[in-house]
Parts: sequence; C-alpha cells; structure tokens
Amino acid sequence: MRGSARRIVRHLWLAALFAVATTSLFLLSRDGSAAAGLSLATAFVGLAFLGATLMVGPLNERLGRPNPVSTNLRRDIGIWAAIGGVIHTVAGLQVHMKGDIVRYFIPDLATGHFISKGVVAFLSANYTGLGATLLLLVLLAISNDVALRTIGVTRWKRIQRLNYLLFALVVVHGILYIVVDKSGWLIVVPFIAIVAVVVEVQTSGRRARKTSRPVG
Repeated sequence: MRGSARRIVRHLWLAALFAVATTSLFLLSRDGSAAAGLSLATAFVGLAFLGATLMVGPLNERLGRPNPVSTNLRRDIGIWAAIGGVIHTVAGLQVHMKGDIVRYFIPDLATGHFISKGVVAFLSANYTGLGATLLLLVLLAISNDVALRTIGVTRWKRIQRLNYLLFALVVVHGILYIVVDKSGWLIVVPFIAIVAVVVEVQTSGRRARKTSRPVG
C-alpha cells in the first residue's frame, strides 16, 4: 500500500476511534447540557490523543525502533488531537456564563465585590485553555511536509517541541476546571490515569535513550 493510501486508511481508523470515544463519553455524561457533555467528552478524547503524540517517540525508543524527527503517525494523531481541542473549546465556551465569552476572561466587577478564589481559578483555567488552543493551532499548521521543508528541520523541531508545553497547559487547565467544577472521582481518576501513563512512557523513553547511547 502506498504512503498516501496508508495515511487515508489511518485517518479513517483515527476518525472512527475519535467518533466512538467521543460519542460514548457524551452519552455517559447526559446529566448536564449537551454543550457540557460534548465539552467533557472531547476534553478526555483530545487529552488522550495529545498524550499519544508524546508517546510515539518514547515507545519507538523502548522497542528499539527508528525514531525520526517527524513521522506521519505522530502527525495524524496530532491532527485529531487538534480537532478534539477545537471542538472542546467551542463547546466549553457555551457551558458557563450563559455563553458570554467575554466573561470567561474578564470578571464582572459591576457588583463591586472582590474577586474570589473561585473566580481566579476560573479565569486562570480559561487563560491556560486559550494558550493551549493557540499552541494547538500553531502545531497543527506545521503538521505537514510543506512546513517542514519551508521552516527547516532544526527550526521545525524546535517549534514542534512546544507540544510539551501544550500538554502541560492542558493538564493545568484540566486541574483548574476540576477544582472549579468540584468534579467527582469519575472525572478525576481517568484524568490522573491518562496523565500518569504519558509521564511514565516519556520517562521510560528517556531512560531507554540514555542507555542506548554509546559510552565514551
């Protein structure tokens, strides 16, 4: 099978996985509004796909496989992580404040009250989410051969490493919203599990890289 055909098949599999996972999580979170359900579902699916992009390289190193600067597999998973992130952002902005987007980033001071810790956490969650979304769009824009050739391998790889910052922002965003929404263990446990798996695979991949380097 040629490379282009292989990528089409891979995208079909990823699309199916994305749709099944999102739909399943959406149906399991029917207690709230449709926007809240879609926001929660795509938050977990997007986080899982984003985490997967960070695990491809370390898994290659653990298995002793070649680990090039860029692979179509990592790019394709990243594309679906971006799709999940964008959907999550659009849906999430409809959950609170009756969809008043300005209130997500600028508190209502008309009451004359001091800003509470809950409001600070809410605003911080939204600003980290905004930063993550912008980074996600940047990384999506360079996820192609044209960008790789135009920017150059060294600069492209430097920009691509922003994926680690993106993951960190997403994790902080998730923690803050867990606090804001006072989420239960059905949300907290899977969130911690996904983050823990990504961190463990990254850590073990770094160890494998160090041990594989020749001494002297």
